[in-house]
Amino acid sequence: MRLLAILASLVALLGVAAPAQAHVRATSVAVDVRGQGDGVVAVVDVEYDVLARLLNLDGVLGPDAVSVDGAPAEVPTELRRRSLDAHASEVAAYAGERLRLSRGAIGCTAEDDARVELADSGAVQVALAYSCAASGALTVRSDIFRVSDGVVDDTTTMVAYDVDGRRGSTLLDSAHTSVTVGHTDLLNDIPRFVRLGAEHLLFGLDHVLFLLALLLGAKRLRDVVEVATAFTIAHSVTLVLAALGWVSVPGWIVEPLIALSIAFVAVDNLLSPRTSHRLPVVFGFGLLHGLGFAGALSVDGPLSASTLADLLSFNVGIELVQLAIIALAFPGLLFLRRAMTRPVAARALTLGTAAATVAVAGAGLVWFVERSSFLA
Repeated sequence: MRLLAILASLVALLGVAAPAQAHVRATSVAVDVRGQGDGVVAVVDVEYDVLARLLNLDGVLGPDAVSVDGAPAEVPTELRRRSLDAHASEVAAYAGERLRLSRGAIGCTAEDDARVELADSGAVQVALAYSCAASGALTVRSDIFRVSDGVVDDTTTMVAYDVDGRRGSTLLDSAHTSVTVGHTDLLNDIPRFVRLGAEHLLFGLDHVLFLLALLLGAKRLRDVVEVATAFTIAHSVTLVLAALGWVSVPGWIVEPLIALSIAFVAVDNLLSPRTSHRLPVVFGFGLLHGLGFAGALSVDGPLSASTLADLLSFNVGIELVQLAIIALAFPGLLFLRRAMTRPVAARALTLGTAAATVAVAGAGLVWFVERSSFLA
C-alpha cells in the first residue's frame, strides 16, 4: 500500500508539472554575417524571454502573460536592460559558443569585445567579431536554443550573409544547422595550412622547450631520430583524431599535462643517464602534444579529401619547424661536446647543460601550476 501511495503521489506531481513543461514553444533567431578576408562580424537577434529563461535574467514574461485588467502585460524594458547589462558576459559567451564560424578546417575565434544590447524591437542583439583565416569557405553553424537547452521545442534561424562578395540567405532548423558560403581552392589552401602549422609550433614555446629537453638528453644522432619519429607519429595521430572531433579531451587537462611533460623529460635527463625507457615516454607525451596542436584546428562537417589535405598540410608545417629546430640545435650541441674535451671545458659544458635543463624543467613546472585550475 505504501508503494502505491508513493506512486500515486509521483503521478500527481507529474500531472501538476506537465502543463508548464509540455507547452510547445517555438522561437526564431536572426543571424547577419558580414566580412571580408580574416575579419567577420556576426550580429545575432534572439527573443529576450527565451534567453532570459535559459540564463536566469530578470523581467521574463510567459508566452500568455497578461496584466491584472486582462490586457497584455507591459514589458519591463528598463528592468530587462539592467539585467542584460549585468549578465552581458554570460550572454556573449553563450552566443559565441553556439554560433561557430570556420574557414575550411580552421575554426574562427570570437573576440572578447562582444556588444550586447536590448534593441528597440525588444530583442537581444549580440554583435560578435571573429578572427578567421584569410581564405577558404566560410561555414556558419548555429546551435542557439537547441532542444536540449530545455527552453523551446523548435528553433528557426534565418542566416543572411555578405561574405567575400557573396550574398544570400538561408533558413536553418534542427535538421540543418549550418550553411557554407564562399569557395575553396585546394592549391591555395595547402601553403596556408603549412604556414599555420609551422607558426603554431614555432610560437608555441612549450612545444619548442619539449623538443629542446629531448635534444639535451640525446647522446647520438640515432637517439634523435628515434625520439623525433616517436613524437611525430604520436602527435600526428591525436592531431587528426582531435581535429576531426573523434577524440575530445578538455584543455584544462591537456595543457597542464603538456607543461608537466616538459618538466618530466628535463628532470629525467638529470636523474637517468640511460635512455632505453625514453621512446614509450616520448610517444605518450607526443599524444598529449598532438591534442594541443589540434587546438588550432576545428573541422566541421564530414571528412573529405580537402579536409584531409588541410590536416596533412598543417602537420607538414609542424614537422618542417621540428626538423629545423633539430637541424640547428643538435649539431651545435654535438660540436660543443666534441670540442670541449679538456677537463675544465668539459666540466663547464656539463654544468651549462645541467643549468639549461633545470631552467627548462622550471619553466615546465611554472606553466603546470599556472595552467592547473585546482592549483590556481
